[in-house]
Amino acid sequence: MHQKRLIAVDLDGTLFGADHQISPRTVEVLHAVQQRGHAIVVVTGRSAHSAISRLGSLPANARIVCSNGAYEYNQTSETTVWSAPLSSTTVALLRDRIMKNLADASFGWETANGLSFEQKFINEAGGAHTLEQGGTLEAFGKSDVLKLYVRSPRFVRGDLQRELLPVVNGSAEVSTSGAPFVELTAPGVDKASGLARVAADLGYTANNTIAFGDNLNDLPMLQWASESVAMGNALDEVKAISTTQTTSNVDEGVAAHLQKKLQNGEL
Repeated sequence: MHQKRLIAVDLDGTLFGADHQISPRTVEVLHAVQQRGHAIVVVTGRSAHSAISRLGSLPANARIVCSNGAYEYNQTSETTVWSAPLSSTTVALLRDRIMKNLADASFGWETANGLSFEQKFINEAGGAHTLEQGGTLEAFGKSDVLKLYVRSPRFVRGDLQRELLPVVNGSAEVSTSGAPFVELTAPGVDKASGLARVAADLGYTANNTIAFGDNLNDLPMLQWASESVAMGNALDEVKAISTTQTTSNVDEGVAAHLQKKLQNGEL
């Protein structure tokens, strides 16, 4: 009898193809995995607002962790199961600290009510259509924040992350998923913490978890899981710490890896 496994998957650059959707083949394989008694959890940097509409083909009992581990969303009940936000007071202090060190910074924020962005952030992004949208717009500092977006015209991705780490100084986690901006979550909140929380609830540990990812924000959960799978399109940093690799997201790497395990009797 094979060991029951928890399959953890990132979305963009991993489960999604170039069209930011799950391919029919991948859907079929995920259902086959679920039918064998294994569990599936999505762990994404996306908010529920932009993730859920693309996940209707997943097995109904798949768990969904959003915004880099900040909360779990139940697509059946359309409710937040749990969350770990930054307090409104901490966010205000972080914004002031960042502006003192990076005066050209601009911000966006996700609260329990929706997503909001400063106009400068929208302009530098090339328009609102390039950004996640959903929920109710809310003034900065009114509520606790699930995810804080920060961008700068001078620094992007890993460079901006490295620029902000000493500024934030442990008051938040700073991650990047390949977009020009970075995303801040509460201290200790990342994809590993979100995955571990769901795993514990389902009765799994790192020892029976397989995680798939491609970008820097995936590193924590890939390092947490006993089997970490880097996509063929993954950054070198991701490939360096992963236990194995598969093909790229456009070549349905998640499906290919899991299908092989099913055929070999490993799942």
